[in-house]
This record gives sequence, structure tokens and C-alpha cells, in this order.
Amino acid sequence: MGGRLYGQGALHESFVPRLVGLHQSGGYRVDFAYPRGAPLVHVVGGRGSGKSALLKAVHDAYNGRVPLAHVDLAASGFGEPGVAGLSDDEVPNASHITHLLYLLAYKLGLDVQHFGKPMAFPGLSLGLLVVTAWRPLNSDEADVRPPDLRRAEADLRTFIIAEDPDVKRRRESLGRWIDIVSENLPQVLSGVPGLDAMAGIVLDTARTQLLKGRPDRGALAWWGGRLHRSQGYQGDSLQRLFQFVRGFRRLDDRRRTAEEHLVAAFLADIDGNYGRLRRLNRQPRPLILLDNAHTDVGHTFVGLLASGDVAAEGDPTRPVVIATSLGRGEQFAPLSEVAGDAAPQGRPLLLRIPSVEHGHIGEMLSSVDYPDHLPRLVARYSGGRAASARTLADTAIRRVREAGTIRSRELLDAATPELLDKLLPQPAMRDRLVLLSAAVDAGTRRGLWTFAHPEDHSDDLVAARVREADDYRIRACLDGDRALDLLLRHRLASTTSHETWRDTHLRLRSLCDPRGDTYLYHTLALGRLDEVVCGLHHRFTGTSPALWLAALNLICSAPHPREGYEPPDSAGPFSCTACGSEGAGPQHDAVSSLVPILWQLSDPLTLAPCEEDLTSVRIALETLYGNKAANGPYREASAAWPARLRAGVQAPDLPISEGSPS
Repeated sequence: MGGRLYGQGALHESFVPRLVGLHQSGGYRVDFAYPRGAPLVHVVGGRGSGKSALLKAVHDAYNGRVPLAHVDLAASGFGEPGVAGLSDDEVPNASHITHLLYLLAYKLGLDVQHFGKPMAFPGLSLGLLVVTAWRPLNSDEADVRPPDLRRAEADLRTFIIAEDPDVKRRRESLGRWIDIVSENLPQVLSGVPGLDAMAGIVLDTARTQLLKGRPDRGALAWWGGRLHRSQGYQGDSLQRLFQFVRGFRRLDDRRRTAEEHLVAAFLADIDGNYGRLRRLNRQPRPLILLDNAHTDVGHTFVGLLASGDVAAEGDPTRPVVIATSLGRGEQFAPLSEVAGDAAPQGRPLLLRIPSVEHGHIGEMLSSVDYPDHLPRLVARYSGGRAASARTLADTAIRRVREAGTIRSRELLDAATPELLDKLLPQPAMRDRLVLLSAAVDAGTRRGLWTFAHPEDHSDDLVAARVREADDYRIRACLDGDRALDLLLRHRLASTTSHETWRDTHLRLRSLCDPRGDTYLYHTLALGRLDEVVCGLHHRFTGTSPALWLAALNLICSAPHPREGYEPPDSAGPFSCTACGSEGAGPQHDAVSSLVPILWQLSDPLTLAPCEEDLTSVRIALETLYGNKAANGPYREASAAWPARLRAGVQAPDLPISEGSPS
């Protein structure tokens, strides 16, 4: 089944065999979970969550055992070597859907041992033939085809448009046209390079249907009946088929309708390969694996498959289709929902990739003797993504084997470039997001960009630069992703000099309201602890407990500079306005104890907190409570925060009792 998958066993080890009807490794048949046809299975997950690995595992298990097609809808040529991708510009005789259908029919039609006669696609072949090779009359395209092909087409057209054609002569003319098309495939396929071999198979299949079969039966009759139910098609089956190409070449909604007909032919052909004997023998079903179905062609094709499934009459045999898409997926059922004998009834069936668990990370690290804190660190920076966790674990294993130990900062320094490269593959956008990670809100982000790029004078240009980076992150389904924030900030700290760090946060602080939380957030990032303590003590006297704890939560999540950084000197002596002439009291001491401990424990590279620090947090919060009923949130925090900190929770995620604005 390929590499180790985490949290996906229910799908690829149990559910897929019941969809296909064949055990994943043994040769014995499995009862179908859906005897009347399986729903399209749509698996949703973030970047690096293991979607492609899941499809590869299923492919490796069934390759050579059932008719199988595995395509990457985001890759040029759908990931097939030698097949060129279509440009985004529409061409008259091809679309991304026809390109994909050529490839699927070719792959599913390959010989499979013990399956019996290879699958054939006569109906689809007829549709693809006329779409690719036939030019309707009065076409405004420049005709650069060989003269013999034009003559053969003109001769055939006289029989296509005739009201009462001579069937024998029409068939002879049809044969000559197909022969000349075969001889001139490179010119015919000039807009869709790389399909010569597949188009040759299509032509052979179409030749059999048109020249040797009976026009009132088989694939041609299917097209005649299908198009008879549509508006605008007249004549016999062959005449309707050749009229069909006009709609495809319109490059408007009629092309989408034509693609619906082609996908319907594809599905009808699959059903036609399962005659009475194959059904009685419970022959396994063909398997189609569609990676990156969130692309435009993926949305279109999955929609066409779903509409073709809904429109089906009777009890047709359908292929097993598993599509993966980039997305968050929180609203969908986890893959574990299909464990055991479960057969969910959703159509399509939407499932999400689960997050990697602590136990899975332990398995990844099991080949070395690792420190106890390491799985927590890997979990924190991987964000539940299997690929990120694997990268961190492999980096840690190499370091432990080379040096006998591993420091958290060394692990992140080594792994972060690779992690960010996979999550944010566009270098320019990745660099923008690294820079902007120092800011907290939209206003300071724009100010930071202006500070770093003084050549961008226009406010509109600055806003556009920031918006482009944010939109790129949103398209990657990584907006609000805490683990990515940590990686971006680590990269910023590791590639920024102490002087640049200081200037950056001084600039950001200058853009903030001195009475706001973000002002103290950047003050703490500068290392000015006394100033933050005094500011928070001053607020304590006039702020509700829930609001004060929320501010403390945000401020203490400020990023940490690299080792060796020296805080800039303040403008002068800094005194606490809340303490008065009598000097620091218990409340000031409590705030002074809380801030450095919580800030240190919010460092994502921190190890497990020591009990002494947790005790100090508890005592400081109890001191702020002061046995006053109105200060209840401080008392609740004194009980909850030490336990949550021990479990690895960090600011700004420490819990605040009801009434908190956070």
C-alpha cells in the first residue's frame, strides 16, 4: 500500500475494498458496500494532509488487478508522461474535459490480468472522434489541413446532410474519411498534442462501430437516442452525431452541454462492459482516482460525473471514483466514519482527512531514542499535517543519529525552509508572508510593508501587495493556520539580524495606539519587560478581569527574538503609574511574575514547563483575585492555566471564564 498512512486506514484498508469488490491485497472478492452503485467519494484535506499519499496507496494496491486510472488534475497533461497539457485558451476541437476523457478511456482500457476482456468505450469514442476531427460547415477557423482530408470531409458532408442518403455509399465515404484522419493525426490533433496513441485507439473503436456495426444498435444507436431527447438534433443517428459537434465548438454553454453528453457516454460505456456474466460473478468495478479535484477542471468533471449518476436509469454499474480536494473539511465526516460495516448514504460522500495524532508522531520517531518533549514540538509546528510531521520527524531522526541529541531551535532551523516551501510554493508570496508575520492587524501590516519597501509610495499599491499575499494564503486554505504562523515567525527570526528585528518592532509599535494591546505586544517582542509590566498593572486597576486576561493572553503571545538579542534602551526611567509613591505592591509583583513566565512558556520552542513556574502562575493569579467576588475570572484562571500550560497550551489560547471577548 505504499508509505505509512496515518488515520486513513478505515478508508484504504476497509472501505475501498468494499467499493471495488476486491480485497486490497488478497485475490478474494469482497461484498459490495453499495450493490446498486457506489457514490463518488470526495476526500477533503489541507496541503500536506496526506491526500495524494492516500490515492497513491490505493493505486499501488489495485494497479494491475482492476481497470484503474490515476490522474492529477492540477498537473500538465494530468500527470501522464508524454501527454501535453492544454493551454487555458479554448481550442475549437478540444477541451480539458475531452483531454481527460481520452486519458481515462485509455487507462481503463488497458489489459488487466484475471479481469477478462479489456474495457471498451465505443460510445465515447464516437463522440470524441467527431469533436476532435470533424469541422462543421461555415467554420470561421483557418483551414490548414491537407487537401485530401478536406476532400474526404466534403464528400462525407454530402451524405451527412442528405435527407435520404445512400447508406452503402455513406458508409464507404465514412471509411475513407476515417482512413485519411488516421493518416493525418498530427494535423488533426495540432491543438491537443500528445494524444496520438490514445486517439488512434479511439479511431479504431469508432471505425468498428461505424463501419461494421448496425446503425440501429450499439453505440451509434445510443447517441441517436440521447440526442433525440435533446433539442436541435434531427435526422438518423449518424446525422445527429455529426450535428453534435456544432454545439461543442460554440465555446459557450452549449459546449458544457456537449461535455455532459460525452461524460454520459463514458459512464454508459462502463456499464456496457458489465454484461450478465460479469454481474453474476460480482466482477470488481473499475477504479478512478482524481487528485486535486479542487481545480477548475476537477470541479467541472466531478459535477458532470455526479449529474450523470443522478440522471441514470435502472441499475447501472458505475466506476468507483475517489477524488481529493484541497480544503479545510471541518464540516465533513472524518474518514473513520466508513470503518467496519458502515455505508454512509451521502451522494457524493464527503469525508475529511484527519489530523495526525500524538501517537502517530511517536511512531514516526520510534527509530531513535527521542526526548519526551519532541512529539509535542512536532505536533505544534506540523498543525496536524502528515507531511509536515513526517518532515519534522525525519529531520529530528537524522540530527539525533548524527549528534546524539536534538535542540528545538536546531530542528526548526533545519526543517522550516522545507516545510514552508511545501506549504507556500511560490517564493515571492512566501517571502511576503514571512515579512508580514511580524504584524498583528491589517493596519500595521500595511505600515510594515511601507517600512520594508519604501519604493512603494502609493497606498493603493501597498494595500494590493498585502492583499495579494493574504489571498494567496487563503487560496491555499491556510488562513488562520496557527502552525503556519509559527513557521513564518520562526523563519523571520532566524533570517533577521538583531538590528532589523528591533527596527521592525519599533516601527510596528509606532503604528499602534499606546493604549492598545498590540502596542504592548510589540513592546514585549522588543524585550522591554518592565514597560509591559507597568502598562498591564496600570490597566489592571480599571479593566474588567476577563478583558485584562484577554489582553495578557495576546500580549504574552509576542514572538521571541533570536538568542543574543539585547533590548533597546528606553527613553528614560520607566515608573509604574499604578504603584504610586509607596512603590511596588503585591499586585505589581504578581503582574511582574506573570508576564515573563507566560511569555517564555508561549515560545513554541519551549520545553515542558517546570512545576515551579506553574506554581508561580497560580500564586500570581490568586493574588490578583484578592478574595473579591468580582475578580472571579482570576480565581478560575489560577486553577485552569497551570494545568493547560502543563498540557502544552500556550498564549493566546489560555482559557478565560465566560464573559471573555476572546
